[in-house]
Amino acid sequence: ALPISAHRRIEAAIAGRAFRPVFQPIIELSTGRTVGFEALTRFDDGSRPDETFAAALDCGLGIELETVTLEAALRSGHVLPAGAWLSLNVSPPLAGDTALLGRALASRSRPVVLEITENEAIADYAPLHAAVLRLGPDVRLAVDDAGAGVANFNHLAELRPDFLKIDIGLVRGVHADLGRQAVVAGLVHFAAASGCQVIAEGIETDAELAMVRSLGVTLGQGYLLARPAGAETWT
Repeated sequence: ALPISAHRRIEAAIAGRAFRPVFQPIIELSTGRTVGFEALTRFDDGSRPDETFAAALDCGLGIELETVTLEAALRSGHVLPAGAWLSLNVSPPLAGDTALLGRALASRSRPVVLEITENEAIADYAPLHAAVLRLGPDVRLAVDDAGAGVANFNHLAELRPDFLKIDIGLVRGVHADLGRQAVVAGLVHFAAASGCQVIAEGIETDAELAMVRSLGVTLGQGYLLARPAGAETWT
């Protein structure tokens, strides 16, 4: 069992809204135009977001923490430039809970992309796909961390996403690694065949940017292009 302090810490973060949303631009690589923003969460106590969300899941507060951080991102994201979509990280259980997610998304002021995170296995894809469709045409789907694991190819085939986000581990050093290049090329080919767009995550060097572009990736994000910052930075 988790130490009681982890449970208390997360309860306190939820009750006190001890976090803030930041936004990282998603860039069209051919033009440099910002087409979307990914909402990320920073916790006031400086804890790593992935570890805090994992701890919340372990102590039964996963959906609650996800929901309050998602609502904060939507509120804060109202001031982002018009015409850009907002990407939100969502676990399979929250994505499948149409009532809860629908209430959380009711305040949206722009198109939304739900990035399905890989924290939990998905037993049955059909209800999840149907749930997302019920949210409306301005809500689209992305598979996060594509190429990072076997389950992911299941995700891609079964979820039929609008966007496929190539895992940062494949982008890191891709210019110097034929194996990574082959996987990225395969994902680009899959995306073209299934009618979805490809986003390369974690682009940090000019060499990585040049390589993913040459492999046919059209969208990207990463520290080379823009670091995450508060919504007011992008207005």
